[in-house]
Amino acid sequence: MKKTSLLVLVCCFVGSIAFAQRDAATLYFKNGKQLTGLAKLVNGDQVKFKKSKGDRAEKYHFENLEQVVINDREEPSTYIYLETRDGYFNVVRELEIGSVNLYVLEQTGYSSPMFVGGTNGQMNMMPGNYYDIKNLYVTKGVNGEVTHLGSNQLFSKNFKNAASDYFSDCPELVAKIQNKEYKKKHVKDIVNFYNLKCQQEKIVILNKDK
Repeated sequence: MKKTSLLVLVCCFVGSIAFAQRDAATLYFKNGKQLTGLAKLVNGDQVKFKKSKGDRAEKYHFENLEQVVINDREEPSTYIYLETRDGYFNVVRELEIGSVNLYVLEQTGYSSPMFVGGTNGQMNMMPGNYYDIKNLYVTKGVNGEVTHLGSNQLFSKNFKNAASDYFSDCPELVAKIQNKEYKKKHVKDIVNFYNLKCQQEKIVILNKDK
């Protein structure tokens, strides 16, 4: 009995440590200020933050933040406020940073059940569904134009064509995308390939021209 109680205590202790580590975060403000403590994303464009577990949480809007780094995965995640289309901003997670930057906008939730008309005037209830939408965005350079590469939804932009067009200045990479060696699930590899291989080739060509 004592052993069982001890095991439960140990599990609770380990669980509490894991929770603290997962939520450990640093907020970087546009005015240069930094806050370190515990945080999580809320309301789509805000972060709830507190310095320690016992403190009262405060909310900060991303329009005042340069970036937020949260230990919510195996490796810390960096979130920024990105203008995904004219006048419309979203909190996105950085996936790859370089000559081309890759971001993902993750939207998860549960759609409510709804009633639809059936035969003989009867109303049938359609059950709600869990959804997990991931939209991919890329930018070139520090202030480059944001381009949507598609999402994991059925009616999103064709990824192969969109990616081939975006990386058209690197024929070797386009060939890999066209022959399906690289697919949407390899998007991080695609951007990484471009940043390492294609940009290196450009540097060599420029040096030859000189």
